[in-house]
Amino acid sequence: MAEFLVLMSWEAPEHELREKTPDWYWAVGIIAFGFLILAILLKNFLFAILVLLGGFTVAMYGVKQPKIVNFAITSRGIKVEDKLYPYDNLQFFWINYDPPHVRELYLISKKTFQPQISIPLGQADPNEVREHLIKFLEEKEIEESLFDTIARFFRF
Repeated sequence: MAEFLVLMSWEAPEHELREKTPDWYWAVGIIAFGFLILAILLKNFLFAILVLLGGFTVAMYGVKQPKIVNFAITSRGIKVEDKLYPYDNLQFFWINYDPPHVRELYLISKKTFQPQISIPLGQADPNEVREHLIKFLEEKEIEESLFDTIARFFRF
């Protein structure tokens, strides 16, 4: 594998930890219970099992502490831990910066199954990130993905 030059690096949590109140967990439980009742009424036991697993998974994910991830802008692409997103596979970038709520770098990929990549900026200087990326990618305003909007709404 060819060597590459690291232009900038930073660390950030893989996702923002939003404190969840007991009401949040009650809401997850009530919604899961409602879907469970619906599944039983419809006599769809596979759906009932999926609802139980889904409710449990959402609750467990809610208490999960985010892992600290290493990010880097290199001469070949964007590096996230050990995965490299080469510039050849990326089309655009946009820095969505509205502290303290949003500090993210959005990348649009040429790949069909991973069209948008969201990278938290942590304490990285967004102007420095932009200065490096503008040399390799076109800057284009990108809206927050529906998934990110829903995750923020549900406090993930």
